[in-house]
This record gives sequence, structure tokens and C-alpha cells, in this order.
Amino acid sequence: MISNSSRRKSRWYQSLTLRLLLLFWALLFVTASSGYFLAVWNRATPEPQPVAEPIKRTIAPLLQDPVTFLSLEPGRLIAGNYRVAARVSAAGQQKLMLDEYLGEQHRRTLLRFLNYEQTMQMPLADRLLIGPFELNGNKVLVTRPLQAAEWQDQAQAERELTQARTWAIVSGSFVIAILLGVWLIRPIRRLSSATREIAAGSAEPNLAKLPNRRDEIGDLARSLAQTARDLAVSRDAQRRLLSDVSHELRSPMARMQVALDLTDASEDDAHIQQLRRDTERLNLIIERILSLSKLENGLVNLNKEAVDTGQLVARLIDDIQYADAALGQRLEQQHAQWPELQSDEELLRMIIENIVRNALHYTDGTVELGYSLSDNQHRISIRDHGPGVDDDLLAKLFEPFYRGDPSRKHKAGVGLGLALSQRAAVVLGGTLSASNHPDGGLEVVLTLPQD
Repeated sequence: MISNSSRRKSRWYQSLTLRLLLLFWALLFVTASSGYFLAVWNRATPEPQPVAEPIKRTIAPLLQDPVTFLSLEPGRLIAGNYRVAARVSAAGQQKLMLDEYLGEQHRRTLLRFLNYEQTMQMPLADRLLIGPFELNGNKVLVTRPLQAAEWQDQAQAERELTQARTWAIVSGSFVIAILLGVWLIRPIRRLSSATREIAAGSAEPNLAKLPNRRDEIGDLARSLAQTARDLAVSRDAQRRLLSDVSHELRSPMARMQVALDLTDASEDDAHIQQLRRDTERLNLIIERILSLSKLENGLVNLNKEAVDTGQLVARLIDDIQYADAALGQRLEQQHAQWPELQSDEELLRMIIENIVRNALHYTDGTVELGYSLSDNQHRISIRDHGPGVDDDLLAKLFEPFYRGDPSRKHKAGVGLGLALSQRAAVVLGGTLSASNHPDGGLEVVLTLPQD
């Protein structure tokens, strides 16, 4: 039997998948963020836009006179806040003049603007660059301070761009982290699932294409597949050996029993009585081994029918009381609405009877049989009022030939009753577990799925 502690699932924050996912996401996020801030620091100049008509109507009339146009020098005010930023003269040898401040900071942008064929505008630092305006081969660029609305528009555009880049980096890094996590964790999950299949008795666990890999995971998958085959061969050989030995022992034991029955020895002969008890005990061991072998090899055919569990338990108590009144008086069927189940009556009775007799043999107090329905599961419990079992020995109770811990009495039993009951519970689609009751004593619970 598997103890409750070994069945306990890992909490969500202990998941290796989640840890690796967060790790990859954090690494990618830090890397991408570094690149993002570097890109923001060195972000490109905003793209030019066609010049607004109000601006064109304000400046264009002032630049129609050739004399005025040729007199424009970089830094000169034209009208209001409009100031010349650069000029290219076509008279004689072409001459380029740039505003001293703008020429130092944005020389390439000014030269690029002068080559445009259409008048454009673009924010440049704290100014609005406008141009080129052309007259007889001469070109000028004009600037003015950014207005409040233009500052807001520029700030809003930068915020939207920042948000868009941020979401793109976060979502992109998250997707990449998921892909990396799946790529790394998927083989581990497959190996874990295959291990559970081997533990359940599978000789060919589903390893998908992992054995075809040429890395360490492929080596592990191939070793796991070979281990599954070896375990299956060993398990089958062990079961066949148990079954064959048991069958071979039945014939001589039956002959010994017949010979003892035909012996004319006195009933007071202690030696003959001891032989009869030992023969009966050996017959019981052989029958239990054969039953266990049949259950493990799937040779038991279920005969499902409607079973009134309340009547089944009541008949079991009556049978035990008929055979031994003292033992029967110690059994107590708890008042409960015992259900009618679709199950195999013989297997169900065998499970309950084995547990009850085990409790009677190892304790001297009352043995209670109860029923409850919890989480859509039928729970039939058998509780004694003995000293209980050490927690570290609970899992061994269902191991074949284990006969309790030293704190319990050893009146009878060969150590196969609970092991046989657990295998039968699995055949019925249920489970069998043991635990120390909070109020004292050992409680064994048979859990069956609700129809």
C-alpha cells in the first residue's frame, strides 16, 4: 500500500515547470528590456509630415520676394517666432549656411530636409522644423518654438510608442519563455508519466519519440524502456512461480489431509491434532497465495450485481457469531444508510471479512463497521479499539506476509489477508487504506466509486 504522504501532490508554487517558466521569462525580460532602453536612448528622429496649411499661409507670402529671400541669413527672424534655420544659395557657386546651434546638433537632419522636394514639417528638439522653401534655386529652412498643443501631441505619441514597445516586449518574451519551457519540460513530463505506467505494471510505457533522441534524455528513455521490459519479465516469472508452486503443493497437502482423517488415532493424541492444525494452516496459505496470484494476473471475472451492503455486513456478523459467539459479540454495525452497490458480492464480502477478522485477531475490544458517502465516494470503514500502528508501519500492512508491528498481538494470520483485500479492492475499481483513528485504534477504509 502507498502511504498518504507519498501520494501527496506538490503545491503549485513547488512546480518545476512554473519555476523554469518564471526563470526564462525573467531572463528574457531583462535582456529585452536592456535592448529596449538602449533603443529608446538612441531612438530615431520623428518622421516628417506635410506642412500644415496655416503655417504655409503665414510664411509663404514673406518668401516670394527674391531680394528678401536672398537676404535671409540663418538665425534671422522672419515673422513672429519663425526663424531661418538653414539656407542654400544657388547664385554662382552653391553655398550652404546653417544655424550655429542647429548645425552642431542636427546637421544631418537639416541637410536631409533641404533635399526634400515637398515642403515638410517635423519636431526637432524643442522646435518645429519647416521646409524647404525654394525660389529660383535658393532654399531655406525655417523653425519656430513648439506650441503647447504640439508638445502634448509629441509627448502622447512618445507614451503610446513606449507602451506599445513595452507590451510587445513583455508578450513576446512570455511567448518565448512558454516555448522554451514546453521544449524543456515536455520530455520530463513524458518520462514521469512513463514511470507511473511502469509502476502500474506496463511493460511498454508510452515514451513517444524520446528513445529516438541522441542526447541524455534519449539515453534515459531507452534505459527506462528496457527497465520496464525487464521488470515485466521478472514480475511474470515471479507470479508464475507462485502459482505453479501453490498448485504443486495442493495435491500432497490434500493427500495428507485425507490420510489424517483416515487415521485411527485418538482425539486426545496431541501429535495428530498438531498435524491437523498445521495442515489446515498450510492449506489456508496455499489458497491465499492462489487467490492473490489470480487477482494480480487478472484471472478473476467480475460478476457485478446489486449488492445490499447493509445486509452483506449483517450476514457476515451473523456468520462470525455462529462460528464463535465471543468474536461475534465484539462486532458492531454502525447505524447508517448502507447503500446498494453494483459490485461483485463475493469479492466485496472477502475484502470486508478479511479486514474484520484481522481486527478481531489483533485486538480484544469492539470492532466497528461503518459507512459514509464523501466526495462521491462510498467509504466502508472497519475500526478497532486497539493500540494502533506506528505511522511508518502503516504502508507495510498491505504487503504480502507482513504480520503487524510488535505492539500488536499475534494470535493468528499468515500475512496475506490485507494484501489479498487490497488487490481485490483494485479489481473492484476502489482503494484500501489504513490510518490511526484520532480517538485511538486502527481504521481501515474501503473506498468505492459512486455509480
